[in-house]
Amino acid sequence: MSRFKNYRIFEGLRVATVLTFISGYLNAFTFITQGGRFAGVQSGNVISTAYFLALGEFQQVLNFLVPILFFVVGQFFTYSTRKWFLNKGFYWHFGSSLVMTVFVLIAVALTPFVSHHITMAILAFVASIQVETFRKLHGSSYANVMMTGNVKNAAYLWFMGLVEKDKDLQRKGKDILYIILSFMIGVVVSTRFSLLFGEHALAILLLPLLYVNLQLWYEKNPRLS
Repeated sequence: MSRFKNYRIFEGLRVATVLTFISGYLNAFTFITQGGRFAGVQSGNVISTAYFLALGEFQQVLNFLVPILFFVVGQFFTYSTRKWFLNKGFYWHFGSSLVMTVFVLIAVALTPFVSHHITMAILAFVASIQVETFRKLHGSSYANVMMTGNVKNAAYLWFMGLVEKDKDLQRKGKDILYIILSFMIGVVVSTRFSLLFGEHALAILLLPLLYVNLQLWYEKNPRLS
């Protein structure tokens, strides 16, 4: 019997690593093609906002405020939409993944023709939905957009498990390490494609998003899998 039998598919390591790959890819893409800004890693945007504020470069301050503000809007949207989905009895995680995919499709279509601000607004909105929707890995909290907490938890859990001879804690630490590695792989892949194809590299993100959508759909419709 699988020890992960009772976990939903979006809490599994396979889906979590793909989601974190998506995050790494998205953040590297926006950093390279959108003026050093991050779709999801708001700590970097906040630092840059304060830095350019200190220099008095207010156009740059505005540039970095855009993803921060739309990340906030994404939180408002996620809270409201999740309540609506649950009240109607709809499957929230699949719906959320579908919404993310639709907005990435919009960004893919618009990015070559519109201001960078519009691209950043859409992608920060997507990152915000992702980070709030998918928060559990085998029942434990993790982050699939920002890595600071993951680095801390991977080290802490693995070392505590080693000292206390607790295999479950060691496994949790290793699982989070895989999350960190998948984020890094996403950054590497995105960097190569973004340097080669520029803003058109965003289209590649649709492939892992499609995979996540299919996995979540199959969980609700197992006879189709």
